[in-house]
Amino acid sequence: MTKYKRPLVYLLGLTMLGISVSLFQSTNLGMGSWDALNRNFYEGIPLDYKYITPIMALILISLAYLIDKKKPDLLMLFPFLISFYIGSVIDLFLLFVPNVQNLGLIINLVYVFSALILVAIGLNMIILCNFPLPALDQFCLAISKKFKISFGKGKLIGEALAFLAAIIVGLLFGHQEFFFYLGPNTFIALLTIGFFVDFFAKPVKRVIGEINVNRSLR
Repeated sequence: MTKYKRPLVYLLGLTMLGISVSLFQSTNLGMGSWDALNRNFYEGIPLDYKYITPIMALILISLAYLIDKKKPDLLMLFPFLISFYIGSVIDLFLLFVPNVQNLGLIINLVYVFSALILVAIGLNMIILCNFPLPALDQFCLAISKKFKISFGKGKLIGEALAFLAAIIVGLLFGHQEFFFYLGPNTFIALLTIGFFVDFFAKPVKRVIGEINVNRSLR
């Protein structure tokens, strides 16, 4: 394995996360739990996403450190750089990914499940590299380590917490008529993301091989 393989795999994993978001946004099936939570803040305060995203990243990475009982360090700033890169990927691929909002349900579902598969593969690639995760996934990883469960189950718990938070924040701002910006995508991701992440863990590891694997995650 060359010295460049690990950072390249990491970059590819982050890119897959960005592409997955562009696929989600190109459907008519609503938002994921965390996106819906941010949308409730965006519509309720109001505050631009360029401020909401880093604030949310800071909160999540702080919670992850608290759960892991880690002292603050410079690596806490890394999720901001990750968020910037993923955001750039999203903006880029939104220019090229065909929008299917006006097409049938089947095409929209193909986009959704393609996005979920990309998320699962991308996250497993990042974990194998043992580089810092995006703030949201670092939070879910901290949950999985705390309760000694798989990362997929930690991801499920994180999505469920965001789902509840979106409803609570939506109630505070009176967004009931918009169903708190939740939709079919929310429930599909909530119910299946953990399964997809765990399902692709071994295949991704088998294809990529050992890259400084943190064995405690498996």
